[in-house]
Amino acid sequence: MKSSGVRNFSIAVVCIVAGLISRSAAAQGASAPCNLLTAAQVGTAVGASVGAPQVIGTTGCSWSAPHIIVSVSLWDASKWEQMKTPLPGAAKTSVAGLGDDAFLTTIGKPDKQFVTLSVKKGATAYVFKVYGVSAPRQASMENTLAADVLAKP
Repeated sequence: MKSSGVRNFSIAVVCIVAGLISRSAAAQGASAPCNLLTAAQVGTAVGASVGAPQVIGTTGCSWSAPHIIVSVSLWDASKWEQMKTPLPGAAKTSVAGLGDDAFLTTIGKPDKQFVTLSVKKGATAYVFKVYGVSAPRQASMENTLAADVLAKP
Protein backbone atom coordinates (compact mmCIF):
# COMPACT_ATOMS: atom_id res chain seq x y z
CA MET A 1 0.00 0.00 0.00
CA LYS A 2 1.38 3.43 -0.86
CA SER A 3 2.23 5.68 2.07
CA SER A 4 -0.50 8.20 1.17
CA GLY A 5 -3.01 5.37 0.98
CA VAL A 6 -1.93 4.06 4.38
CA ARG A 7 -2.14 7.58 5.81
CA ASN A 8 -5.62 8.20 4.38
CA PHE A 9 -6.84 4.79 5.51
CA SER A 10 -5.40 5.38 8.99
CA ILE A 11 -7.12 8.75 9.23
CA ALA A 12 -10.43 7.17 8.23
CA VAL A 13 -10.08 4.46 10.90
CA VAL A 14 -9.29 7.05 13.56
CA CYS A 15 -12.28 9.18 12.52
CA ILE A 16 -14.66 6.22 12.66
CA VAL A 17 -13.52 5.20 16.12
CA ALA A 18 -13.48 8.79 17.39
CA GLY A 19 -17.00 9.31 16.13
CA LEU A 20 -18.28 6.33 18.07
CA ILE A 21 -16.36 6.71 21.28
CA SER A 22 -15.56 9.91 23.08
CA ARG A 23 -12.03 9.89 24.38
CA SER A 24 -11.47 10.38 28.06
CA ALA A 25 -8.49 10.69 30.29
CA ALA A 26 -6.66 7.47 31.01
CA ALA A 27 -8.50 5.27 33.46
CA GLN A 28 -7.60 5.37 37.12
CA GLY A 29 -4.23 3.85 37.88
CA ALA A 30 -3.25 3.45 34.22
CA SER A 31 0.33 4.32 33.31
CA ALA A 32 1.12 7.04 30.83
CA PRO A 33 0.77 5.43 27.38
CA CYS A 34 4.45 5.83 26.47
CA ASN A 35 5.46 4.01 29.66
CA LEU A 36 3.42 0.92 28.78
CA LEU A 37 6.01 -0.48 26.37
CA THR A 38 9.72 -0.02 25.83
CA ALA A 39 11.20 0.60 22.39
CA ALA A 40 12.87 -2.81 22.77
CA GLN A 41 9.52 -4.54 23.36
CA VAL A 42 7.95 -2.80 20.37
CA GLY A 43 10.99 -3.59 18.22
CA THR A 44 10.88 -7.25 19.19
CA ALA A 45 7.15 -7.45 18.42
CA VAL A 46 7.52 -5.93 14.94
CA GLY A 47 10.93 -7.34 14.09
CA ALA A 48 12.54 -3.95 13.49
CA SER A 49 14.34 -1.27 15.44
CA VAL A 50 11.93 1.51 16.41
CA GLY A 51 12.56 5.09 17.39
CA ALA A 52 11.74 6.80 20.65
CA PRO A 53 8.08 6.90 21.62
CA GLN A 54 6.00 9.84 20.45
CA VAL A 55 3.14 11.09 22.61
CA ILE A 56 -0.31 11.21 21.01
CA GLY A 57 -2.37 13.66 23.05
CA THR A 58 -2.90 12.50 26.62
CA THR A 59 -4.06 8.97 25.87
CA GLY A 60 -1.78 7.53 23.19
CA CYS A 61 1.74 6.76 22.11
CA SER A 62 3.40 5.67 18.86
CA TRP A 63 6.71 4.17 17.76
CA SER A 64 8.05 4.17 14.20
CA ALA A 65 10.37 2.02 12.13
CA PRO A 66 10.89 2.13 8.38
CA HIS A 67 7.46 1.39 6.83
CA ILE A 68 5.91 0.47 10.21
CA ILE A 69 4.04 2.53 12.80
CA VAL A 70 2.84 1.12 16.11
CA SER A 71 0.39 2.84 18.40
CA VAL A 72 -1.36 2.17 21.68
CA SER A 73 -4.25 4.24 22.97
CA LEU A 74 -5.96 4.18 26.34
CA TRP A 75 -9.73 4.44 26.61
CA ASP A 76 -12.20 4.47 29.47
CA ALA A 77 -13.44 0.88 29.82
CA SER A 78 -16.93 2.15 30.67
CA LYS A 79 -17.23 2.58 26.87
CA TRP A 80 -16.31 -1.07 26.22
CA GLU A 81 -19.74 -2.24 25.07
CA GLN A 82 -19.92 0.72 22.71
CA MET A 83 -16.46 -0.18 21.37
CA LYS A 84 -17.72 -3.71 20.64
CA THR A 85 -20.72 -2.46 18.67
CA PRO A 86 -20.67 -3.85 15.11
CA LEU A 87 -19.77 -1.39 12.37
CA PRO A 88 -20.70 -1.65 8.70
CA GLY A 89 -17.80 -3.16 6.78
CA ALA A 90 -15.95 -4.22 9.94
CA ALA A 91 -15.65 -7.71 11.36
CA LYS A 92 -15.16 -8.01 15.12
CA THR A 93 -13.72 -11.28 16.38
CA SER A 94 -13.31 -12.27 20.04
CA VAL A 95 -9.79 -13.00 21.25
CA ALA A 96 -9.29 -15.33 24.20
CA GLY A 97 -6.59 -15.07 26.82
CA LEU A 98 -6.04 -11.30 26.90
CA GLY A 99 -7.31 -9.18 29.79
CA ASP A 100 -10.94 -9.33 30.87
CA ASP A 101 -12.14 -9.25 27.25
CA ALA A 102 -10.55 -8.64 23.85
CA PHE A 103 -11.47 -8.46 20.19
CA LEU A 104 -9.93 -7.84 16.78
CA THR A 105 -11.54 -5.42 14.36
CA THR A 106 -10.82 -6.10 10.69
CA ILE A 107 -11.82 -3.64 7.99
CA GLY A 108 -11.10 -3.35 4.28
CA LYS A 109 -11.01 -5.60 1.26
CA PRO A 110 -9.34 -9.01 1.60
CA ASP A 111 -6.20 -7.80 -0.20
CA LYS A 112 -6.00 -4.53 1.80
CA GLN A 113 -7.23 -5.21 5.31
CA PHE A 114 -6.42 -3.35 8.49
CA VAL A 115 -6.64 -4.94 11.93
CA THR A 116 -6.78 -3.39 15.39
CA LEU A 117 -6.75 -5.19 18.72
CA SER A 118 -8.85 -3.85 21.58
CA VAL A 119 -8.34 -5.24 25.09
CA LYS A 120 -10.22 -4.45 28.30
CA LYS A 121 -8.55 -4.94 31.64
CA GLY A 122 -10.14 -3.44 34.73
CA ALA A 123 -11.10 0.20 34.18
CA THR A 124 -8.91 0.59 31.07
CA ALA A 125 -9.40 -0.35 27.45
CA TYR A 126 -6.29 -0.52 25.27
CA VAL A 127 -6.33 -0.21 21.48
CA PHE A 128 -3.26 -1.55 19.66
CA LYS A 129 -2.55 -0.74 16.00
CA VAL A 130 0.30 -1.73 13.70
CA TYR A 131 0.43 0.02 10.33
CA GLY A 132 2.45 -1.05 7.29
CA VAL A 133 2.28 -4.85 7.42
CA SER A 134 -0.24 -7.48 6.30
CA ALA A 135 -3.38 -8.07 8.37
CA PRO A 136 -2.26 -11.46 9.76
CA ARG A 137 1.07 -9.93 10.83
CA GLN A 138 -0.76 -6.95 12.35
CA ALA A 139 -2.90 -9.25 14.49
CA SER A 140 0.11 -11.28 15.65
CA MET A 141 2.18 -8.19 16.48
CA GLU A 142 -0.72 -6.50 18.29
CA ASN A 143 -1.30 -9.65 20.32
CA THR A 144 2.38 -9.66 21.37
CA LEU A 145 2.23 -5.98 22.33
CA ALA A 146 -0.94 -6.50 24.36
CA ALA A 147 0.58 -9.45 26.21
CA ASP A 148 3.61 -7.29 27.08
CA VAL A 149 1.42 -4.47 28.42
CA LEU A 150 -0.83 -6.80 30.39
CA ALA A 151 2.13 -8.62 31.94
CA LYS A 152 2.98 -5.49 33.93
CA PRO A 153 1.62 -5.39 37.47
